[in-house]
Amino acid sequence: MTLFVGSNIVKGNINDGMDVETAMKLGRLLGKVYGSPIAVAMDGRTSNQMLKGALTSGIMSVGCDVMDLGMVPTPLIQYYMTLHPEIKGGVTITASFAGPDINGFRIMKSGGVEDPIFDELTLDSIMNVEKGTVSGTNAGEILKVADFTENYIASILSKVDVDAIRQAGLRICLDCRNSAVASIASSILLNLSINCITIGGDRSVFNDDRLEKLGHLVRSQELDLGVAIEMDADHVLFASSDGKPVSGDKSFAIIAKSILDQNKGKIVIPINSTTLMEDVIRDNGGTIIHTEVGEQSMVMKVKENEALLGGDVFGCIVIPVDQVCTCDAMLVMVKMIEIIVKNGPLAELDKSLPDYYIARDMFECPEEQIEPTLNRFREMHNGEKMELVDGIKLFKDDGWILVRHSNVKGVIKIYAQANTKETAEEWTKQTIRGLKID
Repeated sequence: MTLFVGSNIVKGNINDGMDVETAMKLGRLLGKVYGSPIAVAMDGRTSNQMLKGALTSGIMSVGCDVMDLGMVPTPLIQYYMTLHPEIKGGVTITASFAGPDINGFRIMKSGGVEDPIFDELTLDSIMNVEKGTVSGTNAGEILKVADFTENYIASILSKVDVDAIRQAGLRICLDCRNSAVASIASSILLNLSINCITIGGDRSVFNDDRLEKLGHLVRSQELDLGVAIEMDADHVLFASSDGKPVSGDKSFAIIAKSILDQNKGKIVIPINSTTLMEDVIRDNGGTIIHTEVGEQSMVMKVKENEALLGGDVFGCIVIPVDQVCTCDAMLVMVKMIEIIVKNGPLAELDKSLPDYYIARDMFECPEEQIEPTLNRFREMHNGEKMELVDGIKLFKDDGWILVRHSNVKGVIKIYAQANTKETAEEWTKQTIRGLKID
């Protein structure tokens, strides 16, 4: 049995660790931790109904009600929880980028805020949680939540110049690998009078091959833009009209410049952000706030600092609006469309920015050896320029290397930025060879 645990995520292979027993026990634990009610949503994976039934049974067995939001992407459960502060906690059943044989749970506290619950609780806490002891009359109920997607869509559309977009007559390819996302994203584009081709299925792998194929379709069909939305709908990447995938740091840079043109302020980026992201913020009058790697850390830092924007190199962007502060791919999609309408084709905006290359890799390391391993890397480069926001970021003449404890326990992650892809990849491999314990 193998379960992978992050700060607020637990996932694993279906019926090999991630099974109905685990789901029921997690439900009991969350009911005891948060109280009633708890919101539950899910993406489009085949195994979701199985896990949902067990999870909700566990929640109800300790006397807590379940607010059943049905099949909606993660930003929508966060949107709903923001508007309903009486909800004590939330769970979305998803494994994000992972393949269809893997599933898991993503945990939130009141207000839809990602909760690092597993920084304190262990897998043993889940497996050994006591059974519910409430009487039959005190068992929780399932309360079906009425469809609220129209309100969400109206909220998204209120953040852009709808008339300008409608008049542009754009043609877009939307790649959604999740039926929970596809219907909502398609409705948004329909409301914007955009001619949309929708492709994809319930497979979430967010890789270069997928983006290359999206770009080929955009170019062959002479479309204006390609949009790829990840299973959780918290990451989004684009392909320009010339068929070229646009890197996540360039997408962020384009949006950051547009926002800073209107207002100057703070922008949050993780410590593994590219030089391009930092330069665009500084050159356009913004103030950089670095944070630890991870969506949860970024969202929290945006909130704490009342920042204008947050974003990483992988297509996860936070645009805080009203009371809602989360990584919402569909909001980012409409913002990028508005920018293209007002500032010209994405292909031209992309070409105006320099290229930096990020490589990443990882290796397993016993939890008790992670801190000594990081200290060893630091000692190896004593006297060299480094930052310690999250792990050790070592600066080189033409790039940097970052070594950090992954949000998944028992894993060290390596990132490197260089002027070529080959150099960045070689730096990660060299670093792993120097640190890995046989």
